[in-house]
Amino acid sequence: MIHKTNLSNLPKYLLKLTKKLSNRLIYGLNRSIFKGSGIEFVDIREYVEGDDPRYIDWNVSARMNNLFVRNFQEEREIPIYLVIDLDSSLFFGTKSKLKIELLEELLAIFVNLSLSLSERIGAIMAHKNELAFFKPSKNFSEVYKILVFINNTINDFKNNKYKYLRANSNIERLLKIANQYIKRTSTIIIFSSFIDVKSYEALEKYLRSLKKVKNNEIYVLKLTDPAEIKIPPVGKINLVDPFSGKSRLVEITPKLAEKFEQEANKKITKISEICKKNNIPFINFFTTDNIEKKMLEFLKNKSQ
Repeated sequence: MIHKTNLSNLPKYLLKLTKKLSNRLIYGLNRSIFKGSGIEFVDIREYVEGDDPRYIDWNVSARMNNLFVRNFQEEREIPIYLVIDLDSSLFFGTKSKLKIELLEELLAIFVNLSLSLSERIGAIMAHKNELAFFKPSKNFSEVYKILVFINNTINDFKNNKYKYLRANSNIERLLKIANQYIKRTSTIIIFSSFIDVKSYEALEKYLRSLKKVKNNEIYVLKLTDPAEIKIPPVGKINLVDPFSGKSRLVEITPKLAEKFEQEANKKITKISEICKKNNIPFINFFTTDNIEKKMLEFLKNKSQ
């Protein structure tokens, strides 16, 4: 992967579009959306209707024969981490864009949002056996290195497609690394195709662990192309496995297309259920989605 950081390499339309969209999203929500759930204890007070029952102090309540809650004050300066799984399936797209181009748009929106709100944002990326770390910052040139990195990767792919085959998803390993690297309360946004999950048990284990560390706030964003869910029964076609690089002639019959869709939806449901079980918001972004509408959905969930 290329590690240049020349900001002039970034597409101007991307920055203009996402900056404009970021401002509209902020205006629509009219509040800071990246405050996170990091909190510090202040005192104990009597329970009032509407208080979060999770904060009831049962020991004090039992002694006082009345309900009391622990009062917290929300911390500021909670960093945002973008945790990005760059597997080979991201370099695939059947409509207007590749999945990695969808990723680039989403990252540009988050970066512009964070800069507009004076939030610190960083990233952890994994591709094959390579890792890239971007320390959370408010500095324009430092933060935009995240976008430059992705944009250079896209340009490199267009010139050398075979280089990006055989990059298996290793989301479990990436989440394990995030657990080790992120030491303080953070908002963590995870991007992955989740196509090649090796162990759903390990995935849930690391998500749960990451969420429990110092009240981290976790969001899972899946990147999907419509053809990864539904393929037309078009007869014989030559398919290339992005993870192995091997090609195979396959006849897509109506029965096979139906089974393919069922299996694909089963995997999405499994990830969604893991997230729901652990109170982690999950959003599946398609390359054909209206990004503004979908981002507003994400941010509204975040601000609630």
